Amino acid sequence: MKTLIATLILLGLSITANAAKVTKVSGGKALIDLEGDTALVGDQYFVIDGSGKKRGLLQVSKVQGGRAIATVSKGNVAAGNSLQRFQGRMSAAPSEVNKSRGKASGSKKSWGLMAGMVNSSMNVKSSTGSMTMTGSSFNLDGYYQTYLDKNISVKILVGYETLNVTGTASSGFSGGSCTSGMKCTADIGYLGMNALIRYSFYRTTSLEFSAGGGLGFLFAMQKSSNVLDTAKITTNQTIVGSLGVDWHLDKRTYVPIQLDYAMFPDNNTSSASQMMIRAGYGWAF
Repeated sequence: MKTLIATLILLGLSITANAAKVTKVSGGKALIDLEGDTALVGDQYFVIDGSGKKRGLLQVSKVQGGRAIATVSKGNVAAGNSLQRFQGRMSAAPSEVNKSRGKASGSKKSWGLMAGMVNSSMNVKSSTGSMTMTGSSFNLDGYYQTYLDKNISVKILVGYETLNVTGTASSGFSGGSCTSGMKCTADIGYLGMNALIRYSFYRTTSLEFSAGGGLGFLFAMQKSSNVLDTAKITTNQTIVGSLGVDWHLDKRTYVPIQLDYAMFPDNNTSSASQMMIRAGYGWAF
């Protein structure tokens, strides 16, 4: 028991000795001496005065060596104040994050570029039967995003969308110039626009998770197929479901990652669906 008590006392003294403290305050910024502690951009600290009372809240904006620069989020901060980590590293109270979205994104509006890999599946129907074609391709889009409130945002993506599938015609199948045993293909390039409404359901100081859905509008730019009537391929629409995470690097830049599932409308000749994984780089303004 004595050994346990001694160990706890030594541990407490060690933690106290290594506690970070404020060394200078100027213009809403505080210079922190980490004193052996480790910190990451986005970490938050309570400011503790000499009597042990919490006087403010800091958020780390830059770390270099054994020092850090933090923004004064609220309260009064003075040189010599000690610091206590706020709810653990990379974690913030929902109210703090929601009230100050700018600490992660810098703004409620942003734009960026995203590239994606697409896995497509198409079922082609004719009077002689049906067949399935699959394939993969790539998309490239620019996007604009704006928040309607603290959790709901609208994201518009515009760019080059593709659908590229192949398959072997089954016995007895005939569609276009593709017949039994032949390789059937469809390669379509669209000018596409996706309009998504997203709900942000979970945040940390650097990550924002969202789910949403919307509509896609496609305008055929180039098309080739030996199984579809290309004269009828002009425009199309999709229903889109989406999951995403925005990884905020600092107040102005972030990495968006997005998983989309798109369904094309079923008609007399074909139906199709796509699974898309996108990633890119965004700038807030």
